[in-house]
Amino acid sequence: MTSFICRVRGARPLRRCAAPWPWLTAPLGLSLWSAAAVAEPPATPTAPGGPEPAPAAPAPGAVAPPTEAAPSAEAAPENAAERQALEAEFAAALEAPPAPAPAPGPAPAASPSPLRLIDIAFDVVGAAGGSTASEADMRALEGGGHDPKNRGFTLQNVELTLAGAVDPYVRGDAHIVLLIDPAGETVVELEEAYLSTLDMPFHLELEAGQFFTEFGRLNPTHPHAWDFVDQPVVSSRMFGPDGLRSPGVQLSWLAPLPFFLELVLSAQNAQGETATSFRSVPGETFAGRTLAEREMRGVEDLLYLARLRTSLDLTEDVTVVGGASALFGPNASAAEARTRIVGADLYAKWRPLANDHGWPFVAWQTELMWRAYEAGQVLGEVGAVEPATTLDDMGFYTQLLWGFARPWVGGVRVEHASGEAAAFPLADGGYDTSIDPLRDRRERYSAVLSYYPSEFSKLRLQYNYDRAQFSSEPAHSAFLQFEILYGAHGAHAF
Repeated sequence: MTSFICRVRGARPLRRCAAPWPWLTAPLGLSLWSAAAVAEPPATPTAPGGPEPAPAAPAPGAVAPPTEAAPSAEAAPENAAERQALEAEFAAALEAPPAPAPAPGPAPAASPSPLRLIDIAFDVVGAAGGSTASEADMRALEGGGHDPKNRGFTLQNVELTLAGAVDPYVRGDAHIVLLIDPAGETVVELEEAYLSTLDMPFHLELEAGQFFTEFGRLNPTHPHAWDFVDQPVVSSRMFGPDGLRSPGVQLSWLAPLPFFLELVLSAQNAQGETATSFRSVPGETFAGRTLAEREMRGVEDLLYLARLRTSLDLTEDVTVVGGASALFGPNASAAEARTRIVGADLYAKWRPLANDHGWPFVAWQTELMWRAYEAGQVLGEVGAVEPATTLDDMGFYTQLLWGFARPWVGGVRVEHASGEAAAFPLADGGYDTSIDPLRDRRERYSAVLSYYPSEFSKLRLQYNYDRAQFSSEPAHSAFLQFEILYGAHGAHAF
């Protein structure tokens, strides 16, 4: 196995990760810092749910967050020495004088560059399935933009990832996504494009650009890393079909404590189709209210996040990670209306020390969210038909995964979401929460079975049972999902 220095998003210290298949990554030039590679004996790739690494060397007095990367055979060097080595390597690569012109004769065999600064990955996720619900109801039940929305086949997500070091102090990441919408049109999105610092003092990390808001566990997670075929109902309602993401800046601080504690603060734009629950898009509707154009007047009209995350090892076999998040920003239902969203999340994983590449394991994850939406008054032909009010919505999901035998993982998920009741008449028919797919009462029960031939592919079978107020009958749905991944991919967050 080839180990190389990589940077895990959301974890400040540099660390050594394992390139799972060096015969693939090295010839393609996909390894970060391949000049630092060291030879190690080959090892079997670890599928999702596999072992977490030994902790990397954190900043003095701080504890680094756990990740799903494979463990290294070497201890990570101290940050200062590592940084000096990287600086020297960059200087040699960027300032070396040009080589003299070769003498006439046969061209020598090309040698690989000693410094490669980019990882490239291409990921494809698709599904086939159907439902007892009509196709229109099925698309309302599957509210996520990357959920399987068709009876038949859905190309859920095609993602091109470019990531690498700009210099020893800054790295860049970009995720370009393609999908085919229900109408058959190809949609191209710049999902994320941001830079992050590698060597800030005081245990800080700065991130700037277009990125997913670090609310909870699922919102910052890309579709290929989901544990189920579709995203939870509460996520679609709070953050829209494509998740909450926007241009902005984020600052993370790793507390210098004997246990892991991280504080994340961010400020982002609050408008656009990926800012559902906030300024969103003029002309869209929420709870019967048409959203207006609302100008950016000052910093009070940005979207602000505060998140606190911690983890601890209950035993040598059990790790628990908990977090709390809060969002504040304007919405466009009235000139001074605002939205608040708060949430709590918990993740626990059991994996015995004696394991077969991570199996067996049991992982439990749950998230709870609550939203207070200040909704403006509704005007009819003869005046206000609904006064300004604050609408409360809530929801949760809880899921349990069991890696019972390598490479199989089974799981179940239970979900609930509901909105505060509201109803009023209008000339065009009015509004009623009970028939609004984005605010009615919903329950979903799911069962999943996943098979991972390697880190680069998976097959997944899932069954959903949906009950929704807007639909007169419960819906039974089944999906078969596949994923293939080319190239390098970073470690997933624990």
